[in-house]
Amino acid sequence: MTNLENRLDRASSGEYRLNPDEQKLYLNTFRERIFLAITFDDAKTPQVKTAFERILSHFDMTEQPIFVKICGDLPDDLTGYYLKLATDHHFEGQILTEAASDQYGLVIHTDHAINHDKIELTDVFPDLILDETPAPPPQKKGFFSKLFG
Repeated sequence: MTNLENRLDRASSGEYRLNPDEQKLYLNTFRERIFLAITFDDAKTPQVKTAFERILSHFDMTEQPIFVKICGDLPDDLTGYYLKLATDHHFEGQILTEAASDQYGLVIHTDHAINHDKIELTDVFPDLILDETPAPPPQKKGFFSKLFG
């Protein structure tokens, strides 16, 4: 009878997950399973889009299985592109449509603990340069602004 009561209590209080905040942050997986986590803003940059083939090739010889989770809040053309490349590398790709993290746009992970200390894009791929938007050139002063100061 207590098993039934416990089950009813869990069902009435909502979904039961271990570390739900951590799983939400890392697109429904645990921090200890992650090879690489790419922030939402970085996932939208052209540099990451062009380097994603090389990024996935880096993980071809690692422990199997490899999963690529993609935040559904990314633009449709990017989610389709990332998903196609993941399946081309025989990784299991998944686009998450539920309310996901606003911090990470792409997560590459496995199904068991690997405990990498550094999972950020700049730590794993330091040679990948993510340029911020270039600063606009300084505005030239007009004649009157030069004259009156």
